[in-house]
Amino acid sequence: MSFIYLTILSIFLLYMAFKCSLRFEFYDLPDAIKIHTKKVPNIGGLALIPYVLFMLYFYDYSSEISATMNLFLVVIVIGFIDDIKNIKPQIKLLSLFIPIYIFAKNVSIVNTLGLYNGYEITLGPLGLIFTILCIFLLINAYNYIDGLDGLLAINTIITLLTFFILIISEKNFFFPLLIFLTIYFLFNINFLGIFPKQFLGNSGSLAIGFLISALLIIYTQSEKLLHPSIIIWTVAFVVYEFLAINIIRIKQGKNIFKRDLNFIFNILDKKYSSIKSLVICSTLHLFFCSMSILINFYDAYFLSIILFIVFFLMYIAFRFKQIYSI
Repeated sequence: MSFIYLTILSIFLLYMAFKCSLRFEFYDLPDAIKIHTKKVPNIGGLALIPYVLFMLYFYDYSSEISATMNLFLVVIVIGFIDDIKNIKPQIKLLSLFIPIYIFAKNVSIVNTLGLYNGYEITLGPLGLIFTILCIFLLINAYNYIDGLDGLLAINTIITLLTFFILIISEKNFFFPLLIFLTIYFLFNINFLGIFPKQFLGNSGSLAIGFLISALLIIYTQSEKLLHPSIIIWTVAFVVYEFLAINIIRIKQGKNIFKRDLNFIFNILDKKYSSIKSLVICSTLHLFFCSMSILINFYDAYFLSIILFIVFFLMYIAFRFKQIYSI
């Protein structure tokens, strides 16, 4: 399918999702812990279901990617039910466990953390539980950053573009996703008033978190196209922020499961503006992703791990400074 067809399809499906939101009154309502002040249609993620089915029909993917995309659809449905029913966290976690477990058992699993100076760090029997925990962490991390217009879309676009640079052979997979996310970005920011504003909702953010997690595992484990120390940079921003916000909540004696407005994008939005907040967060993510390309070029795997830890400590220090300077 050409660029034009994919663009038209993305616009059509997202517009239909918008109309369904209006018809059945599916909205993300404003409250004290959200930036938006008006109700916004929030089931844009449903547009991904027919879009992914089109992808699977028109393109030939590996068995791992095809299975992942089918599980991706399951996660979208779980997220959609959460969007309209606001299901209990325990039920949501149990529901998500099913596609995650199926992926780990039947598609790909983390067996190794990489080879460093002739020594390979293998997980052995811990591989399954490590894989499940990592996917859960990233799903929640992506759900966390879906609080500023455009941020989830831009973040995912940059990550997929980085994958594309590192693994150019997968262009038929990345290209359609990049087009959809770009069109969604225009809807999300209500670009020039042409595209009606809407959110992907949990149906989109949970599914994107699952998809990125699965790709990290497939490309470093079963297909072995990238070293694990390289791929971690493509999710550094979301992982750093996920860990930082929970460390801050623990230090402040807050419930880590109770959402607040202490996310980096919320703080930057208060100090500057939503646009500047989006630019700063996206620039940070772009910098981290560029590290993966640089490290891949020099094969500096052990140095990558050291730098990843150092940058995390710097990020934590930066986040605490931002929190206590409010």
